[in-house]
Amino acid sequence: MKYVILLLLLILTSTTFSQTAKLTGRVVLEDPEMIELVKVRLLYQSDSSVVDGAIPQLNGKFSINAPLGDYLLKITCPDYEILFLNDISLSSSKDIGDLILTVDKSLSLDEVIATGNLDVLKAGIDKKIYSVDDDISVRGGSVSDVLNNIPSIDVDQDGNISLRGDGNVTILIDGRPSALVAGDGQNLLDALPANSIERIEVVTNPSAKYDPDGTSGIINIIMKKNKIKGGNGIVSATAATGNLYNFSLGLSYRNNRVNVYTNYSMNYYEGYRNNFSDLIQDFGMDSLNYLDQGRVGADLKFTNTIVIGSDFFINKRNVLGFSITGALEKRVRTGELESRLYDQNNAFIDSWDRSSEDPIANKNADVNLNYTHSLKGSKGKWSMNANQSFGNRDTEGYYEQYFLNAFGNSTGQSALNQQLFNASKLRITTVQTDLEYIIEKISARVETGIKMIVRNDEISTFSEKLDTLSNSYGADTLSNFDYAYDEQIYSGYGIFGQKRGKFSYQGGVRTEYALQIPNLLSTGQITSNKYFNLFPSAHVKYEPSKAVEFRLSYSRRINRAKSRQLNPFTSYANPFNIRTGNPKLQPEYIDSYDLGYSITKKKLILSVSVFHRKTTDVINRVKVYNSDNSSVVTYDNIDKSVSTGLETIIIYKPYKWMKNQVSFNGNYIGYTNANTTVDWNNDGFNWNVKYVLSIDFWKKTASFQLNGNYSAPRVTPQGIILSRTQVDASVEKRMLDKKLSLGFRVTDIFDTKGFRIELNQEGIEQDIVYKWLTRRFYVTLSYHFGNLDKKMKVPRVDAGGGM
Repeated sequence: MKYVILLLLLILTSTTFSQTAKLTGRVVLEDPEMIELVKVRLLYQSDSSVVDGAIPQLNGKFSINAPLGDYLLKITCPDYEILFLNDISLSSSKDIGDLILTVDKSLSLDEVIATGNLDVLKAGIDKKIYSVDDDISVRGGSVSDVLNNIPSIDVDQDGNISLRGDGNVTILIDGRPSALVAGDGQNLLDALPANSIERIEVVTNPSAKYDPDGTSGIINIIMKKNKIKGGNGIVSATAATGNLYNFSLGLSYRNNRVNVYTNYSMNYYEGYRNNFSDLIQDFGMDSLNYLDQGRVGADLKFTNTIVIGSDFFINKRNVLGFSITGALEKRVRTGELESRLYDQNNAFIDSWDRSSEDPIANKNADVNLNYTHSLKGSKGKWSMNANQSFGNRDTEGYYEQYFLNAFGNSTGQSALNQQLFNASKLRITTVQTDLEYIIEKISARVETGIKMIVRNDEISTFSEKLDTLSNSYGADTLSNFDYAYDEQIYSGYGIFGQKRGKFSYQGGVRTEYALQIPNLLSTGQITSNKYFNLFPSAHVKYEPSKAVEFRLSYSRRINRAKSRQLNPFTSYANPFNIRTGNPKLQPEYIDSYDLGYSITKKKLILSVSVFHRKTTDVINRVKVYNSDNSSVVTYDNIDKSVSTGLETIIIYKPYKWMKNQVSFNGNYIGYTNANTTVDWNNDGFNWNVKYVLSIDFWKKTASFQLNGNYSAPRVTPQGIILSRTQVDASVEKRMLDKKLSLGFRVTDIFDTKGFRIELNQEGIEQDIVYKWLTRRFYVTLSYHFGNLDKKMKVPRVDAGGGM
């Protein structure tokens, strides 16, 4: 009898513990790329506590095992409304079909500004996404303002962008190269208003799917597209002290078959750009020269930008899209440069003043055609993408130099008058096709694709000097040249990724053939550089719980010399600051490692990453000093650099109306060079910290924000860049059901933002200071209008049909 009772108890216990069921379904989003941000949670009906959760597969499907009973289901995704399902009764396994998330219309009502007030989102295994939030710190700002507020990204006074302290970063717009960010001094990101951004993707260790260019990674700027049905619009105007004015107008119309959108923006800017330099040159035997230079200048810029595009939803599985982005910019910089040369006894040697005027006209356009076909049964997609980018830049220069004696009077020597005319054309053609296939049975994904990038750059410079005897200008043969640069890159990649329980991993390799041909047409000096490389990558992610994540990744990358860096022409436009390129520059190769940890709680988000980069043949801008007090700025390869760093991002929300965000990025870097004729060996610790405080008040119809940024001294191969600070404050009031907003902000409250560098080489010390207009008071008025209340179902993959 005892054995019978025991057997019955065992059977009863086994039956009790086996009474579970599986809940399955599929989440459908407007933007399939966001699927990895979706969280599905099963809740008890009694107290809404979590029973279990799931992160959908790439095709949106999910499954949750739970005891039999009655539950609630909660599905969340950034930029989408929360979906609640009541009365989920599990008496047996159940499939609840497709669950379509609706775009959060409240986000569309607010001007889209991506800034430092962003949450760090887990977006797949190889990138972070900084999503749009109701931030107010750059109302009326540009994309450069946006990037400067994102953790670990820095934008300097010339618009150069660095990531984790490294300026060799690849900038993409909608995943494609653009003439707007072609580099070589032609960065036109200020032409794009911040309210045209949807999100920023930061990829510090890119997978094989991405181009391997860039030491520190990739910054992908995703432009905004309308997600609300019907006709909608936003108009915004900004005025600031110091004569700065912005205006933008965005219009869109969407239904189930087509999405049409356009955005126009105008920017007018006036400011000053001053720089000061103290140079000490030691010739030995107690012989020193002191060269003091100071330049006071004005800067005027006027930009017009327009974006026109459309997506055609041919059917549920085929989308054809095109877009055109055009930018016109006129800029005029003027300046007065004073130069004074003394010996070691402070005795006068020489003096001269130089006035300059540099008008610049930029014309840029991007034309894109894309097609996406979703495979049957949500098993992936195939896409084609073609992009043609055009960039024309016309630069003029008018210079006049006077020679003075110790008393500041003319020496009687004839003034030097120069005129410079420079025309450059840039063409970038990009064609690619990509295939993504999902293997449901093993929760795996296969990706492959091929890509072609063809870049053509043409530069023609003509300079002339005034002949005082004939009072006419003659060609300056030392400054005239014609230069052409051709680059062709052909690549293909393959990736396999899989999710096994709490582990996710992916590995891939990209093969690439590259050809670079810098050609100084005026002298017939031509160089051909060919490279064939393999770029492997690997990523592993472990999620012990829904709130905790560990990441480990590796990638091999390349940084190719740019067109301007390879141009062998030597410019004597400023005889004391000679500039030349180096056609023998070799590409630098990078091995990059990253270990990350993140935890997400109700009031706290913490993300920590430790990274290590080893770079060989480092391309670096160097300055060589001559005995006649002139210097030559050029580029050269340094043997290697090693960098190890820490990135930390903390977001703390103690109250619903308050958010604190602190980000820290620090790295120790060492430069090593075996060349004994120069001293390019240096090392040190570089770090930066950013803080953002956001407060909502007045029943959440008003907001206040404080932004602080401190960059500690940063090491370079030839010296050190001194610390930089900036504090901004902003406030905004929203009215008329959030359709109308009025904002005020002050940038660089304490007028401390600037740039100072100390260069130290054998026999040389130089201190350079740059300062421009940074403290301004802004007023911004924005109004949203249109059919803002209607929602729509998004086109999605159909379960039936074939390819």
